[in-house]
Amino acid sequence: MTLHRPPLSIDAGLARIAGQLPDGWAGMAQAVERSESLVRAWGQPGRRERIPLEEAIRLDLAYRAAGGMGAPLYETYGAMLDAAGVMAFADEIALGRHAALMIKETAEANAAAIIAAQPGRTDKDRRQAMQEVEEAIAVLHRTRVLLGGPSATGPP
Repeated sequence: MTLHRPPLSIDAGLARIAGQLPDGWAGMAQAVERSESLVRAWGQPGRRERIPLEEAIRLDLAYRAAGGMGAPLYETYGAMLDAAGVMAFADEIALGRHAALMIKETAEANAAAIIAAQPGRTDKDRRQAMQEVEEAIAVLHRTRVLLGGPSATGPP
């Protein structure tokens, strides 16, 4: 059965890692020295099992070692933290400051993507563009949270 995974949820982050690792969920279980069923349970809503921080770090590192860009669980945690913080500390000045950061990061991503699309581009140019795009996406997710849009499911 296919499970619906809300974007920026622990479950979606785990699924992203499973999709990158050669052995999928079994490879994740091996990376953290836990059972595959426990690793799967960490992302299932309604289950009491929660992923320990140390295992989240190990899985994000395994994702990168397998060629993944970013850190799915770290990014999810950041979005969840932002969502919880917005409820407690949001104001218009913070949104204005964040909008300036959003403009900066997306402009850098655009510039890097243009360079990566040019004839004679290098692998370094492509990696730089991917990094800039990942940073822009993270800022855009935080902006969406600040604006009160759809965000990670998690603690209020």
